Amino acid sequence: MTSSLFLQDVACAARPRLSEVLFGGMERRFGTLAELPSNVEAIDAALQFATGSSPFVAVVGPSGWGKTHLLECVSYRLSQEYGYRPPIISAVDWLNGQATVDPKLPLLVDDAQDAVLRTRSKVQLKLALERRVRTGRPAMLAFTSDKLTRQHLSFLPNVREWALHEIATPKADERVFVVEQMAKFEGLQISRYIARVLASRMRGNGNTLHGAINRLRTYGRSWITPSEVLEACGILDPFFADNPDWDLKEKIQQAWNRIASTFPNVEGAKIVPYVMSFEARLSEADIARHCQIEPSQVHDRSLAFKKQLNSKPELQSCLNHFVETIAESLQSN
Repeated sequence: MTSSLFLQDVACAARPRLSEVLFGGMERRFGTLAELPSNVEAIDAALQFATGSSPFVAVVGPSGWGKTHLLECVSYRLSQEYGYRPPIISAVDWLNGQATVDPKLPLLVDDAQDAVLRTRSKVQLKLALERRVRTGRPAMLAFTSDKLTRQHLSFLPNVREWALHEIATPKADERVFVVEQMAKFEGLQISRYIARVLASRMRGNGNTLHGAINRLRTYGRSWITPSEVLEACGILDPFFADNPDWDLKEKIQQAWNRIASTFPNVEGAKIVPYVMSFEARLSEADIARHCQIEPSQVHDRSLAFKKQLNSKPELQSCLNHFVETIAESLQSN
């Protein structure tokens, strides 16, 4: 059994799959899979299935990390041989006869776990797979599950005939690569740090990560400089709401506390709300709660500093240093 990782898939019916989001109208070829040490063997097994060398393959893994994308790559490769692209169907649709499947073509089944939930459908699936194994007709299945269990194995006929691959949730460094790939396909330039902070501190799966990248895209294409890093973190602040270790407002406040003595003539009560509001794009209500002032005061103090910034160019160096300090603290914490 090989543990492996795939990068672009969201098994969520209510939202587009990650492979669709990333590649749009592009064909899902094997070249669109990002090869990592953790997925090379699994990609090779899928390729062997697509070329007829391994007739029975099953993959098990959590939602959002590449099972459907892999099936799409297999489907595309098979279309080159058969001249017709085998559809990817759900196990339930297949068993209920709601999806037309050419018996001469390899079978590609997604969401196979749905058929395991009920005894009747489980028996139906096992019998249908037994017929395919007995007649030598290839089949590839994908299950959404955190790990391979005895339940998965119990209905795979002649289990020794199957190549089984357990897809793991990406590790931190692999998630960084996922984020960078997403940004690339969305046409964004992001700093390595933004990729790291999304990968390590944002909860959820590929859907969540893509949602963050897509949100950034609506604001701009370049997120490289310290100012852009801070703005990006502010824009994405709602995505960190379920992470108790992430508090951007507190990080901004702490950064000012560290450098305040260097700029004794600059009022922290004005520059801090300004940076939170104008640089990080945080809401006035959130800033007010943090600073323990009224939202109208956030607005007034931010505008007051902005006017000073326009009339006193020397304040720009203070602001630049402040923003750089924040960016550095974000990277080190």
